[in-house]
Amino acid sequence: MKIDGVKNNVVSFYKNNTPKTELKAVALKKDTIELSTEGKSLSALALDSKTVNSESKIEAVRNAVMQGTYKMDSKLTATRMMDIMKGRDI
Repeated sequence: MKIDGVKNNVVSFYKNNTPKTELKAVALKKDTIELSTEGKSLSALALDSKTVNSESKIEAVRNAVMQGTYKMDSKLTATRMMDIMKGRDI
């Protein structure tokens, strides 16, 4: 028996019958977040109320200090200081 190797027609037959695979480009989806108009309005209200209350609180504390009636809560002060130092700013 004489073996000359693989004939060209066998190789071409194999190449013709193999399934073709194509690389498809996959578009990556990006996450998005949308705030409703109600959410935006609530955010604006929260910021506005902090500044209004802050000014009135500051004035009340200032008056109490000037009159000598201001009493500090040392536990609350220490807790707030620790929160700020640990990055848990309120």
